[in-house]
Amino acid sequence: MCVKQRGVFFSFLLLMLVGCTTGQLEYVTPEGTTKVACNTEYTWQPSVDKYAVEYILSYCAEKAAKQGYIVKNISLLSIDRSFPKAPKGCLWTHELAKQLHVTGSLTDKQYGYIIAALDLGHITGKSECREPLIKSNID
Repeated sequence: MCVKQRGVFFSFLLLMLVGCTTGQLEYVTPEGTTKVACNTEYTWQPSVDKYAVEYILSYCAEKAAKQGYIVKNISLLSIDRSFPKAPKGCLWTHELAKQLHVTGSLTDKQYGYIIAALDLGHITGKSECREPLIKSNID
C-alpha cells in the first residue's frame, strides 16, 4: 500500500514540475461588474505555451473590447498576433508547425501563435501539401 501511495505522490510531483502555462481574461461590464473569461491552459513546452496563451488572451480581449467591455489588462489589446504564412501550397497544421519549429524555421513565439490559431479554428481550408516538408528518420 505504501509503495502505491509513494508512486502516486511521485507522479503528482513530476506533473507539478513539468508545469503548465495558464491565463484568463478579466474585464468589466458596463454595469461595473468584473468578470473572468477565456480560461486557457497549455501543458506542453513552457517556452512555446506562454505565447499560445498570449495569443488566445489577446484574441479574447479584442472580442471583449468590441462588445463594449473594459479589458483590465490593456496590453493584451496591442499585441500583434501575426505569424508567418505556411510554406507555399500548405496550410498550417500542428505537425507542420512542429517540423518547422524543430528545425529552427519558426521561433517559439511564432510556433505558439500558430498552435493557438489552430486550436481556435482560425486556420481552415484545403492544403495542397503532398509530402512532408521534412523527411523523418522514423518509419
